[in-house]
Amino acid sequence: MNIQRNLAGLFFVAVGGFGLLSACGTTTSEESCTFDSDCTGGQVCDQTICVDTCETNADCATGDECVARPGDAEGMVCRAASVPDDDCNDPDFGECPDEQVCSASTGQCVPIDEVPTEYYTVRINDVTDVEAPDRCDDTTYGYNTPGAKIMYVELRNESGNPIAYGEAVGDDIGAESEFFDTFTVLDGLAPDLDGQCPLDETFNRNDAEGTEITTNFTDSTVVALGCGGSVYVQFRDEETGDLIVLDESHTIVVGEFGPTCNDTAQSAPDYYDVFLCTAAGSDVSSPESCDEVPLNADALTGVTSSNVDF
Repeated sequence: MNIQRNLAGLFFVAVGGFGLLSACGTTTSEESCTFDSDCTGGQVCDQTICVDTCETNADCATGDECVARPGDAEGMVCRAASVPDDDCNDPDFGECPDEQVCSASTGQCVPIDEVPTEYYTVRINDVTDVEAPDRCDDTTYGYNTPGAKIMYVELRNESGNPIAYGEAVGDDIGAESEFFDTFTVLDGLAPDLDGQCPLDETFNRNDAEGTEITTNFTDSTVVALGCGGSVYVQFRDEETGDLIVLDESHTIVVGEFGPTCNDTAQSAPDYYDVFLCTAAGSDVSSPESCDEVPLNADALTGVTSSNVDF
């Protein structure tokens, strides 16, 4: 659309398949125009039609609103009111009608009794402080690394094939942990693994005695939850980017470092539970939307899978 303006105002030339747009003013003379000077009686040229100006929405017909003219042209005119996105997840949508709620998966307002519980988030909660409280002073290579040490969270389909990796959307790491770079470790990307554990890599550091060691146990491959700490992850469809709704066809595999990946540096296990949460936001940091009963019957250790079972 080409826009031209002279001293009298602004005009639009419709091109191609756009056609002429109808005017929305309270009164139109049906006179076609190019410039404001083509109109009479105090009207202005808006979208090639002479229309009255307005000051408030009350000056406009029902369903219209009083808006500024494009290009900073003088005066305001009535236009069809903008319609909010029909996706109720959109923050501009507003509230659903009474007795209806917004379905996070469809974006539509539906009756409360028609909305199935939808789970989007997995909570990994350390319970080492309950199962083995003596391990809450755990250190590894001179670093404070108490609690379950999470490397990745994997989502598998009913055939047992990985379909997505967990992307962190929040955490509640114990204050004593020095391995807490959650969003770097759990970034939604497949980790480099040798079987179940991180690939050996050249990463030199000094242990507590000052001896140089080479290890794949680093703060960029492992998050130490701290005793009682938690991390929250979601999974996205690789093709669409949409959040995956968790259902009973899925299996969740938690990769926890522990003795599974290094039985020389850690001889005793850490413990954790796996919960499902209904939260679908990108800043989950509390268990309020998570089921009170974990997927697992007993506290888990090491690299272990849990079937999604509601």
